Amino acid sequence: MDDYENLNWVRVQKKTFTRWCNTYLLEKRLKIEDLSADLADGKALISLLEQISGKTVAPVYNKNPKIRVQKIENVNFGLEFLKNEGIKLVGVGGGDIVDGNLKLILGLIWTIILRYQIQVAEGNSARADLLEWVRQRIPEYNINNFAGDWASGRAICSLTEAVQPGQMNLPSDFTADAIHNAHMGMTKAEQNMNIPMILDAEDMCNAPDELANMTYISYFRDYWNSMMEKMAWPENCTFLSFTAHVQAANKGGRLQTQGGDHFVASVNGPSGQVPATVLDNGNGTYNISYQLPSAGQYAVSVKVNGRDIRGSPYQQIIN
Repeated sequence: MDDYENLNWVRVQKKTFTRWCNTYLLEKRLKIEDLSADLADGKALISLLEQISGKTVAPVYNKNPKIRVQKIENVNFGLEFLKNEGIKLVGVGGGDIVDGNLKLILGLIWTIILRYQIQVAEGNSARADLLEWVRQRIPEYNINNFAGDWASGRAICSLTEAVQPGQMNLPSDFTADAIHNAHMGMTKAEQNMNIPMILDAEDMCNAPDELANMTYISYFRDYWNSMMEKMAWPENCTFLSFTAHVQAANKGGRLQTQGGDHFVASVNGPSGQVPATVLDNGNGTYNISYQLPSAGQYAVSVKVNGRDIRGSPYQQIIN
């Protein structure tokens, strides 16, 4: 290992980016052991790009490259694909990847992470956007970076709890051991949110690297966004229809347990009559459904055998 690879931030990035790649290569039954060497034939790079983009990188490429020119050709297929995706690549060519130039390989993987994992909007800053999202989730920590501000291990625990409440009992679960705190939050995120632990707790606390931390923390935003897509958001919900439930009973007041009675419903509002339908549930109950077109006061009338049922017509006010 040369002096460059001995640098702390290089070690952390190499380990984290390798794990990140492997989360996508798993479906292809591929695994990168050494980022410096295992991209050299281009096959893993092509598979990674196809998995993360959902597109075909190269319809035909060398499946069993043995000589340098075949390996370079494969890598160039991947680099050309990225250029066609509008991604700017500066100073990196197929030969650099084949030769195991770690500095350029880390830069290439980070470029891929920015586009496909962190998904930077054009003209925006990946760091600023993700930082703002974090600050909204855990404002009490006043997070200003993706390095030292995470070293206590408490922020990642609190972010895990903020994104999916109920996983921990904070702050009583905190200890004086920063690595213990970070490992607790990361483990909960992996167990309950399926966020892969591509970053070691020790590296977050003792050797924090902004790019490695950003890559890991971006998974939390992805999870949050997916939950927001599934969750009903109160401010955006709109009343569309209302259902009245009717229970039939005979002259003596005994509840009916079979259907067959002829209920008729009508709804009148500010703009006139609103269509209503009656569903016989076959068990003595009936559902009256109608859709209200606008705000206002409505009168809902339900009749059986030509007469209003008890409480009909009833008033419904929609604001």
